Amino acid sequence: MQITTAVNGEFLEMRVVGRLDNEWSAHLSKALDEAIRQGSHSIVMDLNEVEYLSSAGIGALVRAHKQFQAIHGFFGIGTAAPQVAEVIRLTGLAKMLLCDPEKLPRSAARFQGTVMPEFRFAALGGMLFEVYDISPEATLTAQLIGNPDRLAHATYSRQQCQAFAFPATSFGLGQGAFGSDFADSANRFGEFLAVGGSAAQLPTNGTGKPDYQLGTGDFVPSVQTLYGLRCEGDFALQHRFEPHDPSERISFSKLVEQSLNLSKSNFAGMVFLAETVGLVGAALRRSPAIQDEGSANKFAHPEVRRWLSFSPERVFPHSLALIVGVAARGAPTQQGRLASLLRPLGPQSVISGHFHAAVFSYRPFKKRKLNLNETVTTLFESEDLQGVLHLLHDDRPIIGCGESEFVRGACWISPVATVRQEGA
Repeated sequence: MQITTAVNGEFLEMRVVGRLDNEWSAHLSKALDEAIRQGSHSIVMDLNEVEYLSSAGIGALVRAHKQFQAIHGFFGIGTAAPQVAEVIRLTGLAKMLLCDPEKLPRSAARFQGTVMPEFRFAALGGMLFEVYDISPEATLTAQLIGNPDRLAHATYSRQQCQAFAFPATSFGLGQGAFGSDFADSANRFGEFLAVGGSAAQLPTNGTGKPDYQLGTGDFVPSVQTLYGLRCEGDFALQHRFEPHDPSERISFSKLVEQSLNLSKSNFAGMVFLAETVGLVGAALRRSPAIQDEGSANKFAHPEVRRWLSFSPERVFPHSLALIVGVAARGAPTQQGRLASLLRPLGPQSVISGHFHAAVFSYRPFKKRKLNLNETVTTLFESEDLQGVLHLLHDDRPIIGCGESEFVRGACWISPVATVRQEGA
C-alpha cells in the first residue's frame, strides 16, 4: 500500500493506493495520526485506487471519523473505487464516510491541483517508509579521488595525497587523515567519512580512538586523502524507515535496495542515520602510506591479519550509525570511473556499493522530517564517537556473520548524474 498527502488550501488530501485490509489498516491509522500531529484537522480521502476494502479497513476509517469529530475537525472520503464505495454503502456507513467533493469548500474539491506532496507513506520489502520530497529534481556530482586499487599493495606516497575540504554542501568517504600534509599524516591514514559539515576518521597509529572535525563559523573540515569519493549537490528526498513487523530487523542490503527504489534511481548517493542491531565491517590496522616489505597483496592470507581488523560478529549494538556512501543497481562496471570503488552488498544482491559508518552512543532523534546538517552537528557535539568502519557483508561459509542490521532510522538520497576523476 502507498499513501500520498498533499496540502490543498485548508484541507489535507490523502490518496491511498493498494489493499486496505487488516495488514494495512494500522498503516493507514498511523498516517492519519501523523497528519494530526503535523497540524492537519481536515482530511479528504481519495480511495479511487484502492483495490479491496475489508472490515478492518472500514474500522480504521470509522475510527478516523470519530477521532476528527472529537477535535472538531473534518474527515471524509471524496472519491472511491466502485467496489470500495459499494462496500461502504452496504455497511450503512455512506452518510458517515462519503462526502461530495462538489459541496466542499473549493480548496478541498480540487483533487487534481498541482501541489507538492508534503509526505507520503510506502510499504516495500517488509519495511514501512515515510517519504519527504526535498528537491525532487536534484542530482549529485560524484568526484572519484585517487586510485582505490593501490590499497591492496599499500603503494601510496606523497604524489597520491591530496587535501580535500568537505563543506556542509558535500559528503564523502575514503582513506585519509587529519593533518597539515602527507608527512604529518603518513602514520595515521585510515577510514574516514564526511557529511553535514563534519568529518570523522579512524587513525591507524595504534590509538584505536576515532577523531573528528566539526565545521563551525568559517572553519571547514579538511582531510588529507589517499583515495575516496566526494559528492556535491542537494538531496532529492528523505525517508524514515522501520520494519513492518516490529519483531523483525532490517538488513543493510535490503535497506539500500529499497532506498534506490524509492528514489527511482539505479545509481545514487545516500546518507543514513540508523539505530543499530549490530554492524559488520572492517578497518585498516596499518597506514597504507607506510612502506612495508611484506607480501605484495596486503589483503592476502596471512598478511591480511596484520593489515585489516575485521568484525567476527556484529559490533556496536544499540548504537547510532551515521552512514555515508553510494550504491548502484547492476554490474559495477556500468558505473564507469566509480566501478573500482563498488562491491556487491551481498552474495545474492543485485546492488553494489561503498559505505563507511561513524558510530555514536545511542540517543533518540526527532520524528518526522529531519534537517541533516543540524542532526549531524548535534551528534558530534553531544554524543561519544565510538568508531569508524567500512561496512561489509561477511559471507564466509559457516562462520560468516552476515551483514549489518538496523531497527529504524532515516535516509537522505539523491541520484548521481555526473562522475568526475581527480588525481591517480
